Amino acid sequence: MGSRDPIIREYEVLKSNSQEKLNEVKYRPLTIAVTGLAGAGKSSFVNAFRDVSDENEEAAKVGPEEKTLEPKAYRHPFIAKITIWDLPEIGTCNFNAEKYLNEVQINKYDVFVIVTSRCFLENEALLAKEIKRKGKMVYYVRTKIDVYIEGARRERNFNEERTLARIKKYCEDGLRGAGDRYARVFLISNHYMHLYDFPTLKHKITAKHPEQKKLVLKLVLQIFSEENLKQKNGKMKARINRDAFVSGTIGAVPIPGPSLLSDIGILLNALRRIRNEFGLNERTLRFLALETEKEYEALRSAVRRTPLVINRELVLFHLSKSSVWMVMSAVELAFDLIPVVGSVFGGVSSFGVTYHFLNKFLDDAMKDAQNVRAKLEESDFQDTPSPS
Repeated sequence: MGSRDPIIREYEVLKSNSQEKLNEVKYRPLTIAVTGLAGAGKSSFVNAFRDVSDENEEAAKVGPEEKTLEPKAYRHPFIAKITIWDLPEIGTCNFNAEKYLNEVQINKYDVFVIVTSRCFLENEALLAKEIKRKGKMVYYVRTKIDVYIEGARRERNFNEERTLARIKKYCEDGLRGAGDRYARVFLISNHYMHLYDFPTLKHKITAKHPEQKKLVLKLVLQIFSEENLKQKNGKMKARINRDAFVSGTIGAVPIPGPSLLSDIGILLNALRRIRNEFGLNERTLRFLALETEKEYEALRSAVRRTPLVINRELVLFHLSKSSVWMVMSAVELAFDLIPVVGSVFGGVSSFGVTYHFLNKFLDDAMKDAQNVRAKLEESDFQDTPSPS
C-alpha cells in the first residue's frame, strides 16, 4: 500500500528502481578491520565482537606481551559472511596514516573500527580522515568503560548516565577539534557486551553492508537535493497562489465580522501540505532515521522553524502575531460599515494575508529541509558533505 507522505512515496519509487542493486550488495561478505594503540583492548574487542572468550583457542591473542605485527583474519563463528581483521597497532611517533593504510591494504576492508581506552588523539583522527577519504566507514570505540565507571562510583553524587554522557562528549569534542566534524564515539566494555553502546555498535556494523548503506543514503539525498527541493518549492508556490485566490473569493462575500476568520481551514490544510511535501513531520523523519540508521532526535533537531504538529490553535496563535493580519483586520472592521467597499477589501485582505502567511511558512520549510539534508550528509564514511 502506497504512503500518503510525499517523501516516503518518492523514496519507495527510487528504492524499487534500485532493488536489484540493493539485493546484490545486501548479501556481500562483510570485512571489518580493527585498529588502535597498543593496550587499548583491540584484540579483546575482536574476540568480544565474535562472541568468543579471550581463552578460546580460536580467539585473538591478548595481553601486554602480545603484539600484532601483521593483519590477521578471524572468521565470525556464527555469521559466515563476517570476517574481522586484527590490524597492527597505530604508532605514536611520526605516524603516517597513508603509509599505514597502504601497508595493511585498506581496500581489503569494508569497515574500520578505531579503538582507544582513553581520549582519542590526533593520530587516530588523522587515520580516520584518511580512511573516510578513501570512502570507507569508520567507527570510534572507547573501551574499558566498565573500569572507568567502577572508579567513578566513588565520586560524590555519582550518576552513571551523566558520567557516560560526559565521557562521550569529551571524546567527540576532541575528535571534532582534530577535524572530524561528524565524529560519534561508542562507549563499550569488552567483558560486558550487553552493556553501554556495544549492542548498538554491533547492530550498526552488521545490520547493513556499507555499500547498502551508501546506496540507501544516496537515494535519500537525491530526494533532498537542492534541485529537487527547488522543484517542491515551485510546486508549493503555485498551490499558495491558488489558495490565496480561493481565500480572496471567500473573503469578498459580505458577512458580518472579519472575513479573515474564514481562512483558518484553508491555512490549516495548506500548512500541513507544505510540511508533508518537505518531509517535516514525525512519521517521515522516523522513517528516514530508520532507513539511513540516523538518530531520530538528530534529524528532528534540524527542523528548527517548522512545527511538526499543526492545528487550529497554532494557526490562530501565529495569525495573532502577524502585523499584516492585525492591520488588515482592523481596516476590514471599519470597511464592513460600507457594503461594497467592505466586500472588496475583505477579498483583498484575505488574499494578502493568506499569500503572505503561507509564503513565510514555505520559506521556513525550505530552510528546514536543507537542514535535514545537512544532517543526513553527516556520515560514518564521508569526511565532507556530498554536493547537492
